[in-house]
Amino acid sequence: MTKDTNSGQKRNWRKIFNQVVLLFLIGCIFGTYYEEIITIFKNFWGTGQIIWESRRGLLYGPFSPVYGIGAVLIYLVFYLPKLKWWQCLGFGALFGGALEFGLSVVQEWMFGTISWDYSDRPLNIAGRTTIPYMLFWGVLVMLLARWVCPWLDEIYKKLPEKNVNLACAIIAAVLMADIGISLLAAARQSARRAGDPADNPIEVVLDKYYDDERMSKTYRNTRVAE
Repeated sequence: MTKDTNSGQKRNWRKIFNQVVLLFLIGCIFGTYYEEIITIFKNFWGTGQIIWESRRGLLYGPFSPVYGIGAVLIYLVFYLPKLKWWQCLGFGALFGGALEFGLSVVQEWMFGTISWDYSDRPLNIAGRTTIPYMLFWGVLVMLLARWVCPWLDEIYKKLPEKNVNLACAIIAAVLMADIGISLLAAARQSARRAGDPADNPIEVVLDKYYDDERMSKTYRNTRVAE
């Protein structure tokens, strides 16, 4: 294998890594504000008042990892293989339903909490997803894979490579730290709920800075699983 081939492969993998980071970031931010805006309209429709509720999934920043993971998987599973529009629509619906269902199960299993419950919605599947939402996911996957990702790819090609590499490395490090802290704080809250006292310095710090009051303010839509 020649030096030029190795260099080309490294650039290709770096490009994929950078685009995954950027899509995860965009998906996280989009998902947070999308849910917050929808919640404002729902509250106004029901009460006549404009009520803002936090819908972020991490302790720091307007980030909802569910949407970030969805955006990355759409890029890897539907865009890179260049699937046709009807494949994106059909498989995307199944993908979205499976993603919502799976993440809901994992969250309940790991932390004993639930962030969404569709039990009162028509055509729901165990309260973890619904057929209408799956269809919405299908349309979203088709739009992202067939139009948004190619458009972002063209924009990416015009950006300075070195600057993008540095920026994406910093963004990835910050997001990983945010995710790590958020997971530790959620796990510690679950342990407190079970009556487990803090028995090491890390748990003491978590109890001090990420107590139940702060966690409830950050994750207003999260409830304890019954």
